[in-house]
Amino acid sequence: MVIPYQTTCSVLCKDTGCGIPKDKQNSVFDRFIKLNSFAQGTGLGLSICASIVHKLGGEIGVKSEEGEGSTFWFTIPYQPVSVTPESSLKESAGKLASKNMLGKATLLVAEDDVSNYKLAEAILGNDYELIHAWNGEEAVKLFNKCKPDLVLTDIKMPVIDGYELTAKIRALSTTIPIVAVTAYASDEDQFKISQSGFTDFVAKPIHGALLKEKIKSLLNGQ
Repeated sequence: MVIPYQTTCSVLCKDTGCGIPKDKQNSVFDRFIKLNSFAQGTGLGLSICASIVHKLGGEIGVKSEEGEGSTFWFTIPYQPVSVTPESSLKESAGKLASKNMLGKATLLVAEDDVSNYKLAEAILGNDYELIHAWNGEEAVKLFNKCKPDLVLTDIKMPVIDGYELTAKIRALSTTIPIVAVTAYASDEDQFKISQSGFTDFVAKPIHGALLKEKIKSLLNGQ
């Protein structure tokens, strides 16, 4: 019996900026952390990166000296395989057949940020068949074509945002579960979401177990 071996892939990203103080380095991967309050952004980028790396079974960290810049690193496990075009096609066909046989629910994921989609894919890809739309307009077309069982949508997207997407889907179906995914989860934001046709919402960065539990509950009609 041959046991496949596993190794790791390591990635480094260096800069020559002002560096990060020692007492701040442990918090840079927390959500909404911005060491420079004047810089643009929400303070979610590194938190999302950490969530993806940890979900893939890897590690992430930073080494930094004030005045000398920073080095961010992460490692993820991988298993080398040899794939020919013929075997790749057979594998894809086999996976599709398995999904059809298992009767997996189909989720339409509307998300314009690739890292956020990859995180959703890592959390949900084993349990559901995912269809990805890069913006709200594309999501409406895929909704009409694929008839998904649930819609998971970002709020802020190009062309058509999550609110307008939900309004268009609600004109076609009043019953399909639509879950908003948002970095803005204040009481005011939650109230607006609840009044705009969404069934539920989850806050970014996504908590995998919570997202899976909500989707399972909605698909079961609870």
